[in-house]
Amino acid sequence: MFRIISILFTTAFTACTATPEPLMLPQDAAETGVPVGVQTHTVGSLTVEVWYPAAEIHRGAASSTIDIGSYLPDSVKEVLGTPELPPITTIAVRDAEMRVPETPYPVVLFSHGFGGVRVQSNDITTHLASRGYIVAATEHAGRSIYDLLPCMFSPPLEGCNLSGMGGDDSGPGDMQQIVDWLQAENENKDSLFFETLDINALGVMGHSAGGGSTAALVDADPRFKAAIPMGGTGAISRDVPTLVMEGSCDAIVESDSIQAQYEAMPNAALATFRGAGHLAFSDLCDLDFGRFGEELLLPRDDINAFFVESLVELGTDGCPQKELIDPPNEDCANGYMDLEVSKIGIRQLMTEFFDGALIGTDPYAMTATDPSIEVITP
Repeated sequence: MFRIISILFTTAFTACTATPEPLMLPQDAAETGVPVGVQTHTVGSLTVEVWYPAAEIHRGAASSTIDIGSYLPDSVKEVLGTPELPPITTIAVRDAEMRVPETPYPVVLFSHGFGGVRVQSNDITTHLASRGYIVAATEHAGRSIYDLLPCMFSPPLEGCNLSGMGGDDSGPGDMQQIVDWLQAENENKDSLFFETLDINALGVMGHSAGGGSTAALVDADPRFKAAIPMGGTGAISRDVPTLVMEGSCDAIVESDSIQAQYEAMPNAALATFRGAGHLAFSDLCDLDFGRFGEELLLPRDDINAFFVESLVELGTDGCPQKELIDPPNEDCANGYMDLEVSKIGIRQLMTEFFDGALIGTDPYAMTATDPSIEVITP
C-alpha cells in the first residue's frame, strides 16, 4: 500500500512540477512554430477535434494524412463503398504529449461551412496550434458532410438533413458547448488539458456558413474576444475585434455581400485576397471533389443531379482543377489565386490578428506581405 501511494504521489508531483517548454516561435507569423498534437473527444453528442502545442520531443515527427473518405456517412458508403479521395496532409501527431506551457494557451474555435467537416481547414487549425493556441472544432448538424451527402441521392438516403440550409444554425450552440467542456477539462487533474488553457483569451473563426456562425456567436457571447469570419459572415453589432477575410473571385458568397456586413461592423478589418475563390480558406481543394462528382456520382441513375451539380460547384470554387470559363472579374482572368500564396497570407494575418487580440494589445498590427492581399484596418 505504501508503494502504491508513493507512486501516485510521485506521479502527481512530477505532473505539477514539469518544466515548462518555451514556444520558441519564428518571427515570421506564417512560419510553423512548435510541434502539434491532436486528439478526438466525444462531448455529449458532438465529436470534437482538438489541436494543441506538443512537447519538443515530437519535433521532426513524420507528417501523416487525413482520409476524408472515411468521414463519409455510413449510408453513403453502403452505396458507394469508401471512395479513394486524395488525402489531406497534416503535421499533427495523434495523442502527442502536451507542451507544458509557461502561461496558459489562448483558445480558438473553428466552425465549418456547408458540406464541411471539422478537419476541413487543417492547414489553419494546425498552424495556430503550432503558434501556441488550443484549437477545437466539431461538425454542425444540418450542414456537415454527414448530413448533406445522403441528400445527393434520389430518394435521399438515411441521415439526410438540410436543416442548416433553412436557417437553423446549430454552430453557436455547439461551440458554446465546447467552451464549457474545455473549461471543465482545464480544471480536471486527469485531463491532458489540465491548467493549460486561458479561457479568458477566447477567439472564434469560421468558413462560409461557419463565418455566419462565427458572427452570431461573437455577437451574442461576451466570452469571445476576437473573431475571423472567412468567405462568409453575418452581422456583428458588438464592439469586438474582427478580421473579415474574403476572396474577390468567390462565386458562392460574393464580395459585395461580405463587404456590406463588414461596413456595418463597429470594430473590424477587411482582408481581400485578390483572385481567391471560396475554398481558399480550407483544404477542400485537395479532395478534387469535381472529379469525384463527375466520375462517380453524376453517371448514376439514383442521383439528384441538381443537388450534386450544386455541391460540385461549391466544392470546386477557387480550386486549381476548375477551369474558369467566365471569370467574375479581372482578378482571376488568368485563373484563381495560387493556393500556396493564399495559405501563407491566411496563416500570417490570422496569427498576427489573434496574437494582438488575445495576447497583446493591437489586433490590427497586420501587414500583408503579398501584394495580391489587400488589408483595410479601422
